[in-house]
Amino acid sequence: MHTLPILFCCLSLLASAGLHDLGPAPVSALFDERDVAIFAEKQKLAAAAGNAVQTLVIAKSFLGTPYAVGTLEQSGPEQLVINLRELDCWTFVETSLGITLSAKDDFQNYKGALQQLRYWGGTVNGYGSRIHYFSGWVLQAQARGLLRDLTAELGGIPYRKKIGYISGHPDKYPRTHDAATLRAIVAAEARISRHDWFYVPKSKVAQVESQLREGDIILLTSAKPDLDIAHQGFAIRQNGRIHLLHASSLSKRVVISAEPLARYMAGQKGQSGMMVVRINP
Repeated sequence: MHTLPILFCCLSLLASAGLHDLGPAPVSALFDERDVAIFAEKQKLAAAAGNAVQTLVIAKSFLGTPYAVGTLEQSGPEQLVINLRELDCWTFVETSLGITLSAKDDFQNYKGALQQLRYWGGTVNGYGSRIHYFSGWVLQAQARGLLRDLTAELGGIPYRKKIGYISGHPDKYPRTHDAATLRAIVAAEARISRHDWFYVPKSKVAQVESQLREGDIILLTSAKPDLDIAHQGFAIRQNGRIHLLHASSLSKRVVISAEPLARYMAGQKGQSGMMVVRINP
């Protein structure tokens, strides 16, 4: 996922398509034959679809995969882009779940699963139809019954923000100069802002660690007043502690954090806490 460098791997444009309209199968997609081969390799690792443990197995198999930002940004009309050779923090999570959902299917079905995750209503309809706030991605996946937000159950407190990072930074997002695209973005930002969100402040993360499961998706909330999520990855247990399995811009590859999650987050000034979503079996 870009024609521009992006400060946060969890940002892109949003459209106003309905959350419950799953849309058609993909008409076109941009990918490499190497992506087909990687999909087949990962598919063999999953014995069943739609399971958090299987998603974690696939996610772990991407360890060492190079980090790259901008792989979804291509010239010309918007189309589904598949790149399993390079990942950022968003596409790492999305790709791992998408392969799990297609574990018993073929590459064509994987394209469909990925499109349903990435685009509002599962329909590619221009650049504005792509989901690019990760909280919006969670909203759509929840509406489809794929995920469940556990943050309030973990003792999370209200996370109230007026989301507007993209519409407020046209210099970083030149496609927002198009009036129709900007309207779609503003509408989606308002929809996300109206939702009741919760987060666990990073000072409280250690206290809820025992309630996390391997394969939970960890959303690291942003300290910026108009941005929802700064980073994301999977919970993984090592030596009895929860660590973060993620595509790291600093390490330039998919890694497991050297420090336990709570300690890792304590050192991240741009992150205020976390949300936790669990993949439904």
